[in-house]
Amino acid sequence: MTVRIPEDLNFIKFLSTGPLMVYVLNEEGKYVWTNKALQEFTGFGAEELLNLENFWEPLVHPEFQEMLKSNHYARSRGEDRPDNYEIKIKLKDGTEKWVDLFVTIEMIEGHPYTFFGAYDITARKMAQMELQMAHDHLDHLVQERTQEVTLSNHALTASQIMLQSVISNISDGVIILTSQGEIEFINRKLEYMLGNTLKTLKDQLIFEVLTSRNPSIKQLFMKQQAFAEEEVSLQINGREMQFLATGTPIEDSDGLGNKGILILKPLAEIHRLVNRYNSAQAHFRFADILTDDPIMLDTIEAARNAALNKNTILIEGESGTGKELFAQSIHNQSVCADGPFIAVNCGAIPHELVGSELFGYADGAYTGARKGGNPGKFELAQGGTLFLDEISDMPLEQQVALLRVLQEKQICRLGGSKTIPVDVRVICATQKHLFTEVQKGTFRQDLYYRINVLNLRIPPLRERHGDIELLLNYFLTSGDKQWLEHMNGIEASVWNLLKNYAWPGNVRELQNFAEKILYSVKDYAIRTENLPREILDAFSQHPNHHSITATPLPAALSSAQLPSSIKQQKAALERSQIKALLKQYNGNVGRVAADLGVSRRTVDRKINLYNIER
Repeated sequence: MTVRIPEDLNFIKFLSTGPLMVYVLNEEGKYVWTNKALQEFTGFGAEELLNLENFWEPLVHPEFQEMLKSNHYARSRGEDRPDNYEIKIKLKDGTEKWVDLFVTIEMIEGHPYTFFGAYDITARKMAQMELQMAHDHLDHLVQERTQEVTLSNHALTASQIMLQSVISNISDGVIILTSQGEIEFINRKLEYMLGNTLKTLKDQLIFEVLTSRNPSIKQLFMKQQAFAEEEVSLQINGREMQFLATGTPIEDSDGLGNKGILILKPLAEIHRLVNRYNSAQAHFRFADILTDDPIMLDTIEAARNAALNKNTILIEGESGTGKELFAQSIHNQSVCADGPFIAVNCGAIPHELVGSELFGYADGAYTGARKGGNPGKFELAQGGTLFLDEISDMPLEQQVALLRVLQEKQICRLGGSKTIPVDVRVICATQKHLFTEVQKGTFRQDLYYRINVLNLRIPPLRERHGDIELLLNYFLTSGDKQWLEHMNGIEASVWNLLKNYAWPGNVRELQNFAEKILYSVKDYAIRTENLPREILDAFSQHPNHHSITATPLPAALSSAQLPSSIKQQKAALERSQIKALLKQYNGNVGRVAADLGVSRRTVDRKINLYNIER
């Protein structure tokens, strides 16, 4: 759609005094006109530019000269060539800068003229290069100055054609406003962002509301005060949208600043860029979870079903069981899969910083706060999933704030007053029994019931002995494919010890053990002496403990005798423990499961396995 520009819009004045750098070439490729913005940015005067034989030197960086030259002459011959480039230029003092360049050819008085429009994107390019090394946010700066330039009638006609083409196709949203509150122009990009036409937007973007909600825009008209990279909000169709904006006043022919131009970039787009460079993505899927255990398979199926909606999920499980693995898998199978996956360890953040980390802070919220404020993890996770690990370690005062966000679906930055709507799926995890923490008073009961909409319990490795061999084989063969042919080289007594060890560190501890074997065992045969001291000590110090179940065997004793004895001892202990708890709680299976820290399904299965009367 072609945006119709009101005839009374002073495009020539905007072109002369605005932030856009403009130059015009004739059909021989020589400069015929340029504006002050280009001269001041590059350091070359008008005469110097107009006397150049061609525009490839000295402005354009050598690595882009041939491409621009080739495309220019091809375009002059009527061939199809791109009309938008990001190139590097050299200023008069030798400094290198990046610009976004727009090109259009117009026939004037029967001759083709090439119009170039450019604006500085050096800050944006540098931010993209530095994001992976620092957790700073994209800093792009649009430098704009207003200067008067006298144009010939020839340039006057040409500039209006070029201005319409450049602004309509610029990659950011553009609004031109008058101090009387009239929206004179929006470009196609902004219409697409907001999903409305100019006529509809004029009715919704009420000037009084726009300036009252955004002080920077108000100062733009009241004090002719330009601003750069500040957050503004627009409310369209009842939906509030956040943008990073740069505003510049436009003077009319009398030197009065009765208009202003806003260049807008959606904050969500910037957050996506930040998250991409910060690796805020989920890499694991359900297919990556290795198990043959029935309870674990049931848990995976429950997690798959939970992924189908956006309800809050609570994942409980000991350290090293794979809680984040489940969280990432749920994210990748949910409607949030295309959004970011932001993980926050609530126990690793100093208590006084949890609020600002999750909800962000406004400009001047506290001494040392970053100018302009800072978005929190909820904002960065917009449209995706926020994984709150070790939720039980969150301070009580921040638990109240989290509860409010989960209920109202909006946040307010610390020190700020403006609410920001958030569309985020929250997954919480803890290695503690959270209901017990509620009873202790260290976790709020109302928050517990709010996040415990869907509950998943990841069983520890000691409850799924069959997975030990499966996982160990996987870790070993992933590190060295040769282990595929030598797994039978592992002594039977070693397997007995590994399968009956408690594995307090769970899968993480097993993976650590596999890595040690890869580095220390060269003949693909694991012997008892290759086992870590903590495994051997556990069996030697606690021969009768139900979770240890074995001691190293004398050489004369057959290793085949060990598993049967261990399983019998463990089964007898489990049977008697469950019977006692059933009697204590008058047959209430749910209370028994809570006491044991396992699922109700696990208790039902054990009751049937041991033929226990309810």
